[in-house]
Amino acid sequence: MAFVFRLQKVLEHRRRLEDDAKRAYMDAQSKTALAIRDLDGLYRAIDDARLRGHQLQTGASDRQMAPSLQNVDHFINGQKIRIERQRAVIRDLKSVEEHFQEALIGAARERKTMEKLRERHL
Repeated sequence: MAFVFRLQKVLEHRRRLEDDAKRAYMDAQSKTALAIRDLDGLYRAIDDARLRGHQLQTGASDRQMAPSLQNVDHFINGQKIRIERQRAVIRDLKSVEEHFQEALIGAARERKTMEKLRERHL
C-alpha cells in the first residue's frame, strides 16, 4: 500500500507560492542591479568629463579653454544631481527587494513546515 499524504495539495500550493515569491524576488534583484549599473554609468561620465577638462587645460588656448571648462563643470554638477536621484531610486528598489526577500523566506519556511509534517507521517 502506497503512502498518501492527506495534505499533499497544500504542500504543492506552498511550493507554488514559494516559486512565485522567488520569481518576484529575482525580478526585484535584477531591477536593483540595473539601477546600480546606471549609477556606475553616471560616475563613468563624470570621470570622462574630468579627463576632457584636463585635456582642454593642457591643449587649448585661454580663449577656447574658459567656455569649454565651464561646460564641463556644468555637466559634472548636473551629473551630481542625477547621481543623487539615482541613489534615491536604488534605495527604493532595495527596500522593495528586501520586502520580497522576506516574503520568500516566509514562503520557504511554510513549505519546509509542510515537508517536515509529511516526513513525520511517513
